[in-house]
Amino acid sequence: MLSQDSILQAAKLLVQTDGLEGLSMRKLAAGLNVKAMSLYNHIKNKDHLIDLLLDDVVSQIALPRENENWQREMLRRAESAHRVFLESAWSLMPLLSRINSGPSMLRYIDRSLACLHCAGFTLPEADRILHYFDSYIYGFTLIELRFPIQAENYQSTTEEMLPALPKKDYPAMHQLSLILLQGGYDGKQDFVSGIQTILKGLEIELINERRIDDA
Repeated sequence: MLSQDSILQAAKLLVQTDGLEGLSMRKLAAGLNVKAMSLYNHIKNKDHLIDLLLDDVVSQIALPRENENWQREMLRRAESAHRVFLESAWSLMPLLSRINSGPSMLRYIDRSLACLHCAGFTLPEADRILHYFDSYIYGFTLIELRFPIQAENYQSTTEEMLPALPKKDYPAMHQLSLILLQGGYDGKQDFVSGIQTILKGLEIELINERRIDDA
C-alpha cells in the first residue's frame, strides 16, 4: 500500500544508486508501479521529499547525552556523523545548502547544544563550538569522498610529483615529500585525531573559564 514511508524507502534506494540528481517523481513512481500524481497524496512536492530524506539521514546519527564525559559524547557524535555521511554521500551538499528544520535535525542540534551546555559552556559558546565540529566533520568527509588520490597511491604519486617540487622553490613540500618517500610519514589523515585536537583545546578553554569564575 502506498504511504509516505513506502515512498521514502523507495526514494532512499534511488538516491543511493543514482544520487540526488537522479531523483525524479516520475522515476520514483515508476519504481513503485504507481502514477506520479498519486505520490502527491503523501508528498507535497520534490522539495518536501528531499527534506524528508535528509531528516532520515540525520536521524541515524548518534545523539550526545548530557553527562560528565562530554568529550566522549561529542567524539561519539562526530564519529557517528562521519560514518553516516560517508554511507549517504549524496546528502552532504544539500545538508549544507538547505534550511533543514525536520524533527531529527532539530533534536540533533538541541541535544548537541545541551551536552555542551551541561559541560559548562554558555549556549552561545556551545553554538560556536558546534560550528567548529560540523565544519570539520563536513570538510573532512567531503575531502575523503572526493580527494583525487587513493591512500595506497600516495607514495607513487609523490614520487611522480617530486621533480615538480624543487627544493629551492618549495622547500617545505620538497622535504615532506622526501619524508613520505623514506617511510617516515604515510600522508594519511585520521578523523578522530582531529576531533581530539578540538576537544583538547575546548577542555583548556573550559578550565581557564572556571579559573576566572573562581577568582
